[in-house]
Amino acid sequence: MPKLYVVATPIGNLSDLTPRMREALECADLIAAEDTRVTMKLLNHLDLKKPLVSCHRHNEENRAPQLIERMLCEDLTVALTCDAGTPGISDPGHLLVRAAWEAGVPVEPVSGPSAVVTALSASGFDAREFAFYGFLPREKKALREKLTSIRSAGPGVAVLYESPHRVAGLVAEIAALWPECGLCACCDLTKRFERIDRGSAAEVLEALRANPNVEKGEYCLVIDLSSLPPLDKPAAQTDAAQFVLGRMLDGAPLAEAVNAAREAGYPRNELYRARLRIAELLESTGNPGER
Repeated sequence: MPKLYVVATPIGNLSDLTPRMREALECADLIAAEDTRVTMKLLNHLDLKKPLVSCHRHNEENRAPQLIERMLCEDLTVALTCDAGTPGISDPGHLLVRAAWEAGVPVEPVSGPSAVVTALSASGFDAREFAFYGFLPREKKALREKLTSIRSAGPGVAVLYESPHRVAGLVAEIAALWPECGLCACCDLTKRFERIDRGSAAEVLEALRANPNVEKGEYCLVIDLSSLPPLDKPAAQTDAAQFVLGRMLDGAPLAEAVNAAREAGYPRNELYRARLRIAELLESTGNPGER
Protein backbone atom coordinates (compact mmCIF):
# COMPACT_ATOMS: atom_id res chain seq x y z
CA MET A 1 0.00 0.00 0.00
CA PRO A 2 1.39 3.44 -0.86
CA LYS A 3 2.43 5.76 1.94
CA LEU A 4 3.61 9.35 2.27
CA TYR A 5 6.25 10.12 4.89
CA VAL A 6 6.51 13.81 5.83
CA VAL A 7 10.13 13.94 6.94
CA ALA A 8 11.55 16.80 8.97
CA THR A 9 15.27 17.30 8.37
CA PRO A 10 17.95 19.19 10.32
CA ILE A 11 17.81 22.99 10.15
CA GLY A 12 21.59 23.12 10.17
CA ASN A 13 23.37 20.66 12.39
CA LEU A 14 23.42 17.18 10.86
CA SER A 15 23.84 15.71 14.35
CA ASP A 16 20.12 16.40 14.76
CA LEU A 17 19.39 13.55 12.36
CA THR A 18 17.41 10.83 14.10
CA PRO A 19 17.30 7.07 13.44
CA ARG A 20 13.65 7.48 12.45
CA MET A 21 14.50 10.07 9.80
CA ARG A 22 17.06 7.70 8.34
CA GLU A 23 14.58 4.84 8.47
CA ALA A 24 11.92 6.82 6.60
CA LEU A 25 14.37 7.84 3.90
CA GLU A 26 15.64 4.25 3.62
CA CYS A 27 12.07 2.93 3.25
CA ALA A 28 11.13 5.43 0.56
CA ASP A 29 10.96 4.34 -3.06
CA LEU A 30 11.07 7.99 -4.11
CA ILE A 31 11.89 11.28 -2.41
CA ALA A 32 9.91 14.43 -3.21
CA ALA A 33 12.33 17.22 -2.35
CA GLU A 34 12.02 20.99 -2.26
CA ASP A 35 15.49 21.18 -3.82
CA THR A 36 16.92 17.88 -5.06
CA ARG A 37 20.49 19.23 -4.75
CA VAL A 38 20.05 19.97 -1.04
CA THR A 39 18.42 16.63 -0.31
CA MET A 40 21.11 14.83 -2.32
CA LYS A 41 23.73 16.20 0.10
CA LEU A 42 21.72 14.78 2.99
CA LEU A 43 21.44 11.39 1.29
CA ASN A 44 25.18 11.39 0.60
CA HIS A 45 25.80 12.08 4.29
CA LEU A 46 23.63 9.04 5.11
CA ASP A 47 25.24 7.00 2.32
CA LEU A 48 21.83 6.44 0.71
CA LYS A 49 20.95 6.36 -2.97
CA LYS A 50 17.35 7.17 -3.84
CA PRO A 51 15.58 8.59 -6.88
CA LEU A 52 14.47 12.19 -6.33
CA VAL A 53 11.85 14.43 -7.85
CA SER A 54 11.42 18.14 -7.20
CA CYS A 55 8.35 19.38 -5.35
CA HIS A 56 8.74 23.09 -4.67
CA ARG A 57 6.66 26.23 -4.38
CA HIS A 58 6.48 26.81 -8.14
CA ASN A 59 5.55 23.31 -9.30
CA GLU A 60 3.77 21.67 -6.34
CA GLU A 61 0.26 22.45 -7.58
CA ASN A 62 0.88 20.37 -10.73
CA ARG A 63 3.36 17.94 -9.25
CA ALA A 64 1.19 16.80 -6.31
CA PRO A 65 -1.56 15.07 -8.35
CA GLN A 66 1.07 13.52 -10.61
CA LEU A 67 2.92 12.07 -7.62
CA ILE A 68 -0.24 10.73 -6.01
CA GLU A 69 -1.31 9.06 -9.26
CA ARG A 70 2.10 7.47 -9.58
CA MET A 71 2.04 6.33 -5.93
CA LEU A 72 -1.32 4.65 -6.44
CA CYS A 73 -0.38 3.03 -9.77
CA GLU A 74 3.07 1.82 -8.69
CA ASP A 75 2.36 1.25 -4.97
CA LEU A 76 5.15 3.65 -4.00
CA THR A 77 6.28 4.92 -0.63
CA VAL A 78 7.32 8.57 -0.96
CA ALA A 79 9.27 10.69 1.51
CA LEU A 80 8.54 14.42 1.38
CA THR A 81 11.39 16.71 2.46
CA CYS A 82 12.13 20.42 2.41
CA ASP A 83 15.55 22.07 2.45
CA ALA A 84 15.58 22.39 6.25
CA GLY A 85 13.06 21.80 8.99
CA THR A 86 9.52 20.50 8.64
CA PRO A 87 7.71 20.44 5.26
CA GLY A 88 4.63 22.64 5.08
CA ILE A 89 5.80 25.08 7.77
CA SER A 90 6.46 28.13 5.58
CA ASP A 91 7.90 25.61 3.13
CA PRO A 92 6.32 23.59 0.31
CA GLY A 93 4.53 20.35 1.03
CA HIS A 94 1.00 20.99 2.21
CA LEU A 95 -0.51 20.52 -1.27
CA LEU A 96 1.05 17.07 -1.61
CA VAL A 97 -0.05 16.11 1.91
CA ARG A 98 -3.59 17.32 1.20
CA ALA A 99 -3.68 15.38 -2.07
CA ALA A 100 -2.55 12.25 -0.25
CA TRP A 101 -5.35 12.53 2.30
CA GLU A 102 -7.93 13.15 -0.43
CA ALA A 103 -6.72 10.08 -2.34
CA GLY A 104 -6.78 7.85 0.74
CA VAL A 105 -2.99 7.53 0.91
CA PRO A 106 -1.76 7.16 4.51
CA VAL A 107 0.33 10.08 5.76
CA GLU A 108 2.98 9.48 8.43
CA PRO A 109 4.80 12.48 9.93
CA VAL A 110 8.40 12.00 10.98
CA SER A 111 8.96 14.72 13.55
CA GLY A 112 12.13 16.72 13.84
CA PRO A 113 13.61 20.20 13.93
CA SER A 114 11.69 23.38 13.24
CA ALA A 115 13.23 26.85 13.39
CA VAL A 116 9.97 28.16 14.89
CA VAL A 117 9.98 26.00 18.02
CA THR A 118 13.78 26.09 18.30
CA ALA A 119 13.74 29.89 18.39
CA LEU A 120 10.83 29.93 20.83
CA SER A 121 12.68 27.58 23.18
CA ALA A 122 15.71 29.90 23.23
CA SER A 123 13.74 33.14 23.61
CA GLY A 124 12.67 32.79 27.22
CA PHE A 125 9.30 34.33 26.33
CA ASP A 126 6.03 32.82 27.54
CA ALA A 127 5.04 30.78 24.48
CA ARG A 128 2.03 28.94 25.84
CA GLU A 129 0.23 30.86 23.09
CA PHE A 130 1.99 32.09 19.98
CA ALA A 131 1.28 32.87 16.34
CA PHE A 132 3.54 32.13 13.37
CA TYR A 133 3.46 34.51 10.40
CA GLY A 134 6.28 33.29 8.15
CA PHE A 135 7.73 36.00 5.91
CA LEU A 136 6.06 39.42 6.09
CA PRO A 137 5.39 41.74 3.11
CA ARG A 138 8.39 43.58 1.67
CA GLU A 139 6.66 46.84 0.72
CA LYS A 140 6.83 49.30 3.61
CA LYS A 141 3.15 50.28 3.73
CA ALA A 142 1.99 46.65 3.56
CA LEU A 143 4.58 45.70 6.19
CA ARG A 144 3.33 48.35 8.62
CA GLU A 145 -0.26 47.24 8.06
CA LYS A 146 0.70 43.61 8.73
CA LEU A 147 2.59 44.49 11.91
CA THR A 148 -0.41 46.50 13.10
CA SER A 149 -2.71 43.54 12.47
CA ILE A 150 -0.32 41.23 14.36
CA ARG A 151 -0.46 43.59 17.32
CA SER A 152 -4.25 43.68 17.19
CA ALA A 153 -4.71 39.93 16.76
CA GLY A 154 -2.51 38.66 19.56
CA PRO A 155 -1.60 36.40 21.29
CA GLY A 156 1.39 37.76 23.15
CA VAL A 157 4.18 36.11 21.13
CA ALA A 158 4.67 36.27 17.36
CA VAL A 159 7.27 34.36 15.31
CA LEU A 160 8.53 35.58 11.93
CA TYR A 161 11.06 34.58 9.31
CA GLU A 162 13.26 37.10 7.51
CA SER A 163 16.09 37.06 5.01
CA PRO A 164 19.53 38.38 6.05
CA HIS A 165 19.34 41.31 3.63
CA ARG A 166 16.09 42.63 5.11
CA VAL A 167 16.31 41.69 8.78
CA ALA A 168 17.73 45.02 9.98
CA GLY A 169 15.00 46.91 8.12
CA LEU A 170 12.29 44.71 9.64
CA VAL A 171 13.65 45.11 13.17
CA ALA A 172 13.88 48.87 12.59
CA GLU A 173 10.16 48.90 11.77
CA ILE A 174 9.38 46.82 14.88
CA ALA A 175 11.51 49.12 17.04
CA ALA A 176 9.76 52.18 15.61
CA LEU A 177 6.32 50.76 16.40
CA TRP A 178 7.08 48.99 19.70
CA PRO A 179 10.55 50.02 21.00
CA GLU A 180 9.85 48.47 24.41
CA CYS A 181 8.70 45.03 23.19
CA GLY A 182 10.90 42.00 23.80
CA LEU A 183 12.68 40.59 20.76
CA CYS A 184 14.84 37.54 20.14
CA ALA A 185 16.64 37.45 16.79
CA CYS A 186 18.01 33.99 15.98
CA CYS A 187 20.42 33.50 13.10
CA ASP A 188 21.66 30.18 11.69
CA LEU A 189 20.15 28.11 14.50
CA THR A 190 22.12 24.91 15.30
CA LYS A 191 24.85 25.84 12.81
CA ARG A 192 28.49 26.64 13.50
CA PHE A 193 28.00 30.41 13.54
CA GLU A 194 24.68 30.42 15.36
CA ARG A 195 23.92 33.81 16.89
CA ILE A 196 21.06 34.89 19.17
CA ASP A 197 20.47 38.53 20.11
CA ARG A 198 17.85 39.16 22.78
CA GLY A 199 16.53 42.28 24.48
CA SER A 200 14.21 45.14 23.64
CA ALA A 201 13.55 45.78 19.95
CA ALA A 202 15.79 48.84 20.12
CA GLU A 203 18.60 46.85 21.76
CA VAL A 204 18.39 44.06 19.20
CA LEU A 205 18.41 46.57 16.36
CA GLU A 206 21.61 48.08 17.80
CA ALA A 207 23.18 44.61 18.02
CA LEU A 208 22.26 43.80 14.42
CA ARG A 209 23.67 47.07 13.13
CA ALA A 210 26.91 46.42 15.02
CA ASN A 211 27.26 42.92 13.54
CA PRO A 212 29.49 42.99 10.42
CA ASN A 213 28.03 39.63 9.34
CA VAL A 214 24.39 40.59 9.78
CA GLU A 215 23.64 39.84 6.12
CA LYS A 216 24.75 36.22 6.40
CA GLY A 217 22.50 33.37 7.48
CA GLU A 218 18.75 32.95 7.91
CA TYR A 219 16.75 34.65 10.65
CA CYS A 220 13.87 33.65 12.87
CA LEU A 221 12.47 36.46 15.03
CA VAL A 222 10.43 35.98 18.20
CA ILE A 223 8.51 39.06 19.36
CA ASP A 224 7.11 39.33 22.88
CA LEU A 225 4.16 41.72 22.73
CA SER A 226 2.87 40.87 26.19
CA SER A 227 4.87 43.69 27.81
CA LEU A 228 3.19 46.34 25.67
CA PRO A 229 0.30 48.35 27.11
CA PRO A 230 -3.15 47.04 26.15
CA LEU A 231 -4.67 48.46 23.01
CA ASP A 232 -7.42 51.00 23.45
CA LYS A 233 -10.68 49.46 22.34
CA PRO A 234 -12.40 51.60 19.71
CA ALA A 235 -15.67 53.04 20.86
CA ALA A 236 -18.64 51.27 19.32
CA GLN A 237 -20.42 53.50 16.83
CA THR A 238 -24.09 54.11 17.46
CA ASP A 239 -26.48 52.71 14.88
CA ALA A 240 -27.33 55.40 12.29
CA ALA A 241 -31.06 55.22 13.07
CA GLN A 242 -30.37 55.58 16.79
CA PHE A 243 -28.13 58.58 16.11
CA VAL A 244 -30.82 60.29 14.02
CA LEU A 245 -33.55 59.50 16.55
CA GLY A 246 -31.38 60.88 19.32
CA ARG A 247 -31.04 64.18 17.50
CA MET A 248 -34.79 64.27 16.83
CA LEU A 249 -35.50 63.69 20.53
CA ASP A 250 -33.32 66.72 21.18
CA GLY A 251 -35.71 68.70 18.97
CA ALA A 252 -34.07 68.53 15.53
CA PRO A 253 -36.27 67.88 12.47
CA LEU A 254 -35.63 64.63 10.57
CA ALA A 255 -33.74 66.30 7.72
CA GLU A 256 -31.48 68.20 10.12
CA ALA A 257 -30.82 65.03 12.16
CA VAL A 258 -29.88 63.13 8.99
CA ASN A 259 -27.49 65.93 7.96
CA ALA A 260 -25.86 65.78 11.39
CA ALA A 261 -25.38 62.02 10.99
CA ARG A 262 -23.84 62.56 7.56
CA GLU A 263 -21.35 65.04 9.05
CA ALA A 264 -20.55 62.50 11.78
CA GLY A 265 -19.35 60.09 9.09
CA TYR A 266 -22.22 57.65 8.67
CA PRO A 267 -22.31 56.13 5.14
CA ARG A 268 -24.94 57.41 2.74
CA ASN A 269 -26.60 53.98 2.30
CA GLU A 270 -26.96 53.56 6.08
CA LEU A 271 -28.55 57.00 6.36
CA TYR A 272 -30.96 56.19 3.54
CA ARG A 273 -32.11 53.02 5.32
CA ALA A 274 -32.27 54.83 8.66
CA ARG A 275 -34.45 57.56 7.19
CA LEU A 276 -36.86 54.99 5.74
CA ARG A 277 -37.07 53.13 9.05
CA ILE A 278 -37.75 56.31 11.00
CA ALA A 279 -40.35 57.48 8.49
CA GLU A 280 -42.15 54.13 8.76
CA LEU A 281 -42.01 54.37 12.56
CA LEU A 282 -43.49 57.84 12.54
CA GLU A 283 -46.27 56.79 10.16
CA SER A 284 -47.13 53.78 12.33
CA THR A 285 -47.48 56.03 15.37
CA GLY A 286 -49.70 58.47 13.46
CA ASN A 287 -47.03 61.18 13.36
CA PRO A 288 -45.57 61.37 9.84
CA GLY A 289 -43.12 64.08 10.93
CA GLU A 290 -40.86 65.85 8.52
CA ARG A 291 -39.69 63.98 5.43
